[in-house]
Amino acid sequence: MLEPYLLSSGDHACLLIHGFVGDPGEMRDLGDHLAQAGYTVFGMRLPGHTGNPEDLIAVRWTDWLAAVQAAFDALARRSTAVSVVGFSLGGALAALLAAQRPVHRLVMLATPYRLGGDWRVDLLGIVRYVTPWFYLLAQADFSSPDLRASIWRRQPGLDLDDPVIQQMLRRSVKVSVAAADELRLTLAAARRALPLVRAPTLIMHGRSDTTADPASAAAIMAQIGSTYRELTYWPATGHQLLLTGPYRSAIFQRITRFLAR
Repeated sequence: MLEPYLLSSGDHACLLIHGFVGDPGEMRDLGDHLAQAGYTVFGMRLPGHTGNPEDLIAVRWTDWLAAVQAAFDALARRSTAVSVVGFSLGGALAALLAAQRPVHRLVMLATPYRLGGDWRVDLLGIVRYVTPWFYLLAQADFSSPDLRASIWRRQPGLDLDDPVIQQMLRRSVKVSVAAADELRLTLAAARRALPLVRAPTLIMHGRSDTTADPASAAAIMAQIGSTYRELTYWPATGHQLLLTGPYRSAIFQRITRFLAR
């Protein structure tokens, strides 16, 4: 689901911020759970995240942050408190927001501390001007539950065991190198902002996450300035902890309890 959603309920609002090349739908089940618990929920869409890879080329990380700030401010005008839940890139943006706005509670889910990869990551600022695309699924393991859940959310019933389908996805699913560099810049800005965060914070990460290093959660925990902060690791759980895994319902409940404390 690409479209943003507003689920009106109580005076305590929750802003949900999705991940890189994701969309509001990847957090919709959590949003429904929170709305049923009495929260007003806004699942926003970050600029450029339309499902069309070309739309991300000209977007800068400051555009993502500006959109998050505007969404928070709009919720703050109608609510007595606004908490923020960010997934992956959304977690980094949520931390940046919490360093600048009076966030009531902050939840960071599967948030990378830095962009993974080898020494070439540091060259993205140069490579973006000479190499336009990075093919996200070129080396993908299509048996991964995380990957299958993410693809099936957008294309239900797609036969991911069909070699022809796999080759089609390897050659067609792409993101601009410029956008990947903006992700790198976002994470760098979030690292600098962590000591400025004062909101009570819940950090959660899957032990089996192969997209964002699980050590990221401990690094964030060590650097964040919040007086009250919690860290929870979930076993047998990958990056898409809101979509799949044996503890998905428990994660929803844990977030709800934390927001209410």
